[in-house]
Amino acid sequence: MIFRIVYSAIFIRKYFKGFSSFSFRGCLPAGVELLLVSGVAIFILGRIYLSRDNFWTTFTIHFSFGLAFFSMAAFVIKCTFFFNYQKEKPFISKIMRFHEHAD
Repeated sequence: MIFRIVYSAIFIRKYFKGFSSFSFRGCLPAGVELLLVSGVAIFILGRIYLSRDNFWTTFTIHFSFGLAFFSMAAFVIKCTFFFNYQKEKPFISKIMRFHEHAD
């Protein structure tokens, strides 16, 4: 799957090479930074805190933190997308203009 993502990223970069206003950062939804940071934090928490001897107790706490972080990130992404269109609406408009002027 990672090879497919890398190949797609390379293809997209080559396709939009002539357009100076295109960036991969604009492709990401607003709030994705929070999702990435929370994923890293939960990974570190799992490596440090999870115990094989007392698995179910530590797993419950670890899972609760993960669910809380994921819920926060999902809420931020949803609110930004549905209420503000902070980055998504201009990006979609740019893509539509690229398609219209491709001829």
